[in-house]
Amino acid sequence: MPNNKMIKRKFCLPLPGTIDIRKRDWTYLDFITNDQLKDKTIWKRFVSVFKTKEDSADRGWRGEYWGKMMRGACLTYRCTADKDLYDILQDSVIELLDCAEEDGRLSTYLRENEFSGWDIWCRKYVLTGMLHFCDICLNTELSERILDAMEKHLDSIIKGVGPAPGQIPITETSDFWLGVNSCSILEPVLDLYRRRPEKRFLDFSEYIIKTGGCSGGDLIKLALEDKLSPFQYPETKAYETMSFFEGVLAYYEVSGKREYLDAVLKFTEKVFETEITLIGCAGCTHEQFDNAAVCQTEPKEKPMQETCVTVTWMRLCARLFLLTGEEKYADRVERSALNALYGSVNLTLSPITMEKSGERLVGLPFDSYSPLFFNRRGRGVGGLKHFRDGSFYGCCAAIGAAGIAVRPLIDSLRNKGKEQYELKAHFLNGKIALTYGPYVLARDERKESGSILSPVEPKLKNGSLSFELLPRENGENVRIALETAHGRVLLTDYASCGKHWDEKRNRITVWMPTE
Repeated sequence: MPNNKMIKRKFCLPLPGTIDIRKRDWTYLDFITNDQLKDKTIWKRFVSVFKTKEDSADRGWRGEYWGKMMRGACLTYRCTADKDLYDILQDSVIELLDCAEEDGRLSTYLRENEFSGWDIWCRKYVLTGMLHFCDICLNTELSERILDAMEKHLDSIIKGVGPAPGQIPITETSDFWLGVNSCSILEPVLDLYRRRPEKRFLDFSEYIIKTGGCSGGDLIKLALEDKLSPFQYPETKAYETMSFFEGVLAYYEVSGKREYLDAVLKFTEKVFETEITLIGCAGCTHEQFDNAAVCQTEPKEKPMQETCVTVTWMRLCARLFLLTGEEKYADRVERSALNALYGSVNLTLSPITMEKSGERLVGLPFDSYSPLFFNRRGRGVGGLKHFRDGSFYGCCAAIGAAGIAVRPLIDSLRNKGKEQYELKAHFLNGKIALTYGPYVLARDERKESGSILSPVEPKLKNGSLSFELLPRENGENVRIALETAHGRVLLTDYASCGKHWDEKRNRITVWMPTE
């Protein structure tokens, strides 16, 4: 049943192994591939929860880890064409397929607890991970097996969720965030529909669209009206809301109905205007929309700007770039990658001391939060869940690889000249921040001997900021001595700052007082 209304994208993602990767990006791809994605123990642990059903006990989200990391791993394979990685991913896919119940159900919840908590969210990520592997699968027979299994897996959801008597409305399948987390299954549902254009899958997606994405109000309608900012929506969870709008964009691509593209475009611009901070993330109140574009300069007691939010913003912008070819979306991917995302990569696998409990945990490949004003990295593990064997993982560590791969994949499609090295001052709420081209600069206690909160009043030379470009050190991308009224101030790229969490002088700051 072909759909002649499907919209053709401006660009498609490159085939595996066909792009040239910059040394800077390769550093992160190589680290994530070898220190995370090739770890067979992690993959087996992620699959095990589909057997133990341990998410049932605490309405947990362990079931998201496999699909999140599989998506990132498959995108990474597109960059590197690493055969050993491919073999590991294929083995894990087959192992998870073997966990399917008789009706095709793949869940980390017991049947008596299904369609509650984060069950639909986790089952969404099964679809997501499997379909991303289909994109790179070299075995036609295995691809067909995956698609057959995903049809049955989705049918097991459609049977119990919907508007009919005896079904559970999708916005009531979770008591978190007004059900927007469950409604974000829209994107992989439509991804499966593209491959297997069965009417029941399109019908289910249109049912989700009609709910508006949450029980507290129609998010699509709010976006189209363009009156409220996302922090004024009935729910404000940044990651899940953006993920839902990825699904709305997917619906436009299969239906051709322009109003859904308009909704996504307006939503995206509102997020950019009111929520995206200088480093390319959102959510200065933990993980929620909060008018971060304005409040980003203020000290925060709780961790802020979750890495899951960074990657999802990058994915939304990347999807819009692939569809429209507009450079501004690729620019946004770049800003988030070079600053918030690369800053979160834990290249030394430094241990994490949980700020609330004081518990000390072994380091994960990604930090979960990104400070902006006089604070440290490594303050906690976002989405932390322990497994029965005593090990643990987190949502940000599972999603990070997708962002690491999206950056070079999108960059390879651009017609972009050489980066311009221009120093620019940004003023907000009595504070100042500096950028150098796409790089956000920061002060780092470890790199200076005095206070990093001393006032910064830049000197001008011929109407421009006065500074000296210094030789880079220890993996830095930019190192600058800024001339100020109180002497020189050392500024380096944000991603290289605050990496040594265990040292006493471990705080960094992007925003600096001017007086």
